[in-house]
Order: sequence, then structure tokens, then C-alpha cells
Amino acid sequence: MHLTTVAGPAGRLNLTDTGGVSGEEPQAVPVLLVHGMAYDIGVWDETIARMRANLGQNQRILAIDLRGHGASDPPADGDYSPDSCAADIIAVLDALNIPQVALVGHSFGALVVLATAASAPTRVTRVILADPPGDFNYLPPGMYEEQMVPFLAALAGDGYRAAAEEKFAQALEGGTAATRETTIARLASTPRDRLIGMYKGMFAYSAVGAIDRYLATPGARIAAVLAPANSWPFSLHILRPEIATAVVPETSHWLQLDAPVPFTEAVVAQLSSH
Repeated sequence: MHLTTVAGPAGRLNLTDTGGVSGEEPQAVPVLLVHGMAYDIGVWDETIARMRANLGQNQRILAIDLRGHGASDPPADGDYSPDSCAADIIAVLDALNIPQVALVGHSFGALVVLATAASAPTRVTRVILADPPGDFNYLPPGMYEEQMVPFLAALAGDGYRAAAEEKFAQALEGGTAATRETTIARLASTPRDRLIGMYKGMFAYSAVGAIDRYLATPGARIAAVLAPANSWPFSLHILRPEIATAVVPETSHWLQLDAPVPFTEAVVAQLSSH
């Protein structure tokens, strides 16, 4: 496994790439992992090791630092929308001459992989959403104005840190103490503009529209690996029941950290399904 960089639309993009066994044909299309808010490619370390143990050492697996995260450059225009991040993914595929890929995205990264699949459906063989956010365009009437607008205002004001930690604490319920400690520390080191940009992009994004555009392509497949709390009326698998689902018990939103073995087993099962 090695680190490499690719020139993206908004700057340098950092990624890790396992490659394959030299001299052998790859066993399947490569898999690209996309992290969520406050994290970077390191969140996938154990997942990658376990995926290779299950799928074989010749399975090529990549993970990208989203723009402004890890060693990837922040965009000069501050654009962290799912569509802009998807353009980064396409740049990576083009630079590495990868014609088709399976995408796994966690949290905000799930929206990025949906945006990628919707923009280039013939290049994405399947999408796996790891505890994705819902589609906030489907919130009950008045909920956006009552909850999301004040939250975004708090992020932009003096109460930034407290508002962010409260939101993350809610998502950490059901998980391990280690995951909570690591995630809160990661949040504390995340620049405010990146968090605000991602939240704004998440709240505005039409995830259901992206799902519909991708699934209109013959052979397109979407599955979701979920934490138990992901069962809101605006959850993607509820809005689109054709999405195959698996629930990992006793996990928070960061289910790959709370329960790496069952999480990876669920991802591998979806990658291997026909």
C-alpha cells in the first residue's frame, strides 16, 4: 500500500492505493473508499486490511483524502459541496486510468459517492453507502427552519465549538468510548470553514435525485450498511426502498470504528453480491 497524489480541479489530492499483486490480473474492479467529516484516509486502515483478507491481496483498494482533509489541498473558493468533491473523484479515476470502480462512502462521503455515480454512472459498478445522511429536502415541514438554520448560524458564530460537539455527540450515541474520544479529537482539529462547507453542502444536496439518476443506468447497484439509529423518515433507504440494507448492531454513526469486523463483512458481502 502506498501514498500518491493526483492533481484535482481545486488542488492536490492525496490517496492511498494498495495496487495489486505484480504480474497478476486484478480480480475485480477497484474499490475506492471515501471518508466523512473530520476524518481522512486513516479512518479506513482496518477496513482496508480486513477487505484484502476477505477479497484477496490482488483486490485493488484506494482511499482518498477529500479536499481540505488529510494531505489534500483545501479549495481556494471554499467549495466542499458533494458535486465538487465528486469532480475530485473523477479526476483521480482519470489520472490513474481506472475505467470503472466500486465506491464506498461514509457519512458525507456517501453523498460524494452518490454525486460521482450520478455524474458518471457507467464508470461506477456499484455504490455502498456507509451510514449515509438522509435527504434534507425531505425533512418534515418546518424542521429545516427550526433546527438546521439555527445550527448553521451557531456554526458561524461564537458558539461554533459547542454546536459542533453537540451534533457529533448525538451521532456518537451507541458507539464505543474509543470512537467517541477519537472523533471528538478529530472534530477539534477540523477547521471551521471545512465543517460549515460540508454541512451546507449536505443540507442542500438532493441525494434522492442522485440515486434516481444512477439507478436509471442498467446494472447500477446501491446498498447501505447502517447504524441502528439510521431510521428517519428522510433516510435514503426509506425514501428509496430498493436500496439493499444491512444493519451493524451496537454502533454509532462511525460504525467502521465501533465494529470493524461486522462492518467489513457487510461491505464485502455487498461487493460480492450479484
